[in-house]
Amino acid sequence: MKIIPAILAAACLSSAAAAQSLEALRFSADAALTEALPLARNPALARPQEPVLQKPLNPRPMGPFEAPGPVVGKAVLSSLMSANRHFTTRQFGARTLDLGIASDAAFSNKYFTFSDAKATALAPLGDLNRLRGAGVNARVDANTVYNFKIIVNIFSPVRGSTLKMTPTQGTSGPASDMKTGALLDATRAKSFVFKAKGQELWLSYDADVLPDGSGFAATRSFLFTKEDGLSSKAWPLAESKLPLDSSATVDLGGLKLGLTRTAAGELIIRE
Repeated sequence: MKIIPAILAAACLSSAAAAQSLEALRFSADAALTEALPLARNPALARPQEPVLQKPLNPRPMGPFEAPGPVVGKAVLSSLMSANRHFTTRQFGARTLDLGIASDAAFSNKYFTFSDAKATALAPLGDLNRLRGAGVNARVDANTVYNFKIIVNIFSPVRGSTLKMTPTQGTSGPASDMKTGALLDATRAKSFVFKAKGQELWLSYDADVLPDGSGFAATRSFLFTKEDGLSSKAWPLAESKLPLDSSATVDLGGLKLGLTRTAAGELIIRE
């Protein structure tokens, strides 16, 4: 019985953001509690859910006789770059840092990011299902480790659940909470938001994490996210799949978009 807030796609969210990178966060309602409260159970939780993270997009070059559709968005990539690393600002141990997410090029390994004006630290998430159990311990620096854990609200699982951030392993510092709804809103705020065929989509853009998790690679990726409650989806796209100043078509679950990455640093989106 799984439920999915579309935030670590992403984009923790995602992000970019958030998404949450993002296979997105996955967690389950407590079985004993839902059995004890059969009339209060959210019926959507009992339905099998598709994974949030979809297969990477494979652009198809636009044919010479295909007419491009109307422009629905022009994303300036320099302003969008790495925005998903700055969802919220919190104190971790003795330091005030921006919390965000990142992923490798295959979107198979996800990371929490902790950023200040000088640098970004990466903490691997591993199995995202641990977020609903014992939680994930993320090392912020040599002296600081925080446990991240999801407390599920079965009545409002996507927006009413809580992400708890608690110091652990001898770390001295404040604990803090964040509602998953607030995290979704932060993901949207850090994304390029546009509408195509009446559907709202979020676009995030960031450098890929190196395979060994030691830093960021020279390659970059896009992530398109559609927030739709338990049916939310996210589609990754490697930037290298879009040659400069060449139009291509991608298919987001039946929604076809025309994309052009320009030498001027924009991604032009057509429906």
